[in-house]
Amino acid sequence: MEKKSHIALSLSLGVEHFDAAVGLLSLEGFENFWEDGDTLHAYILEREWTAEKKANVLDRLKNFVGRSIPAREEKIDDRNWNADWEASLAPIDVSDRVAIVQHGKSYDNRAGKLLIEINPKMSFGTGYHETTRLMIQHLETVMRPNDMILDIGTGTGVLAIAARKLGNTLPILAFDNDEWAVENAQENIATNRCTHITVKLLDAESDLTAELRRAPFTLILANVNRNVVEKILPIVHEHAPKASVLLSGILKYDEAWLRHLTSNLTYRIESLTAENEWLCAFIKKSNRSNDDGNLNR
Repeated sequence: MEKKSHIALSLSLGVEHFDAAVGLLSLEGFENFWEDGDTLHAYILEREWTAEKKANVLDRLKNFVGRSIPAREEKIDDRNWNADWEASLAPIDVSDRVAIVQHGKSYDNRAGKLLIEINPKMSFGTGYHETTRLMIQHLETVMRPNDMILDIGTGTGVLAIAARKLGNTLPILAFDNDEWAVENAQENIATNRCTHITVKLLDAESDLTAELRRAPFTLILANVNRNVVEKILPIVHEHAPKASVLLSGILKYDEAWLRHLTSNLTYRIESLTAENEWLCAFIKKSNRSNDDGNLNR
C-alpha cells in the first residue's frame, strides 16, 4: 500500500475555539484532531496541503477568532503518525450501552457494556469525535435487527461494527474511498469478530447509484460532511426511496441548510441531536415537505 505522509498543523487557539475550528478544518480535509492545553493539533494528507489551502485555512481562522493564529506545521510519515495518534487514545464511553476501546488497551467493564475495539491507523471513527458518538447513540434507538444497512464513508468501520453488536442480523455493506481506511475497517471488523460485513473501496458519488440498485437497503449511515451529504442525499432519495438515513458531519450553523435540503427531497427529520458544534439527524421519506424534528441540545 502506498505510504501517505501527513501534515500536522498545530494551532494556538484557546480551548474556547476548538469545537468551531474542528468543524472548519473538517470541511477543508483535515482528518483527525487532538488537544494539548490551548493547542489544537490537526492532520491532513500532505498532498492536499497546498499553499492555496494553507492561506485559505489560516485566513478563515483569523476571521473567525479575530486575530492571527500562531501555527506550526510538521511532516509526519505513517509510522510516526500512527505511534503518536494511538498513544493518545483512551477508552471512550459512547453511551450507557457502548464503549470504544483501542485494541490492546484495558477497560474496566464492570458495567457490562458492548465493547468495540478499534485500531484507528489514521482512519476516521475512534469515538473521540462527537459525530461518531452521536451516530452510535442514534443507532441504539432507530436501528431494527432486520435493517439492511449501507455505511457510506466507513473509516475505521466503527458504525458497521456497532450496528452488528447492537443486534443487526442482516449483511452490512460498508465502503470508503480511501484504501487505507478499507484495510483498517476490515482489520477492525475481524478484531471484533463481526461477520457478514463487506467493505469495499468505492466513491460515495460515482459508485453509490450502482450499489443502491444491487440491494434493498433500508438504513443508510453517512457520517461524512455537508458537501458529501448534499451530493449523496438526492441519489439515495432516487434509488433507495424506502430507506431511512442517519447522517452526521454537519455543523449546528448548517441546521437551516439541512432542513431546507431534506424538505426539498420530501424527507422528514424524525430526530435531531447535537453535541458541541455537531448535529446528527435521522430522516425518513415523507409525503409532507415540512418537518418538525426537535433538536436535543
